[in-house]
Amino acid sequence: MTDFEDELRSALRREEPPSRFAARVMARTGAQAPRRKGWLAAAIAACLLLSMGGFEYRQYQGRKAKQELLLALEIASGKLNMAQKKVNDLGRRTIYE
Repeated sequence: MTDFEDELRSALRREEPPSRFAARVMARTGAQAPRRKGWLAAAIAACLLLSMGGFEYRQYQGRKAKQELLLALEIASGKLNMAQKKVNDLGRRTIYE
């Protein structure tokens, strides 16, 4: 390696900052330490998930109700067809006898 590469490597070597470095920088700038707002994001995410879950559950209930209605209509249709056939059979018997 060349001397330039050695100098570059030593200049870019990672060094630990002096103790309380961050506190001193913050004091000089007058800024406060960042507050954690993770609970707010978590609360928003929880509300969003709950509302989406509620919406999906309502959709599920709607699909289930639709399936039950179609089954009920199919059963009713079959019963009505049987009743109509009996009525038609009775009508033919009385006319032709």
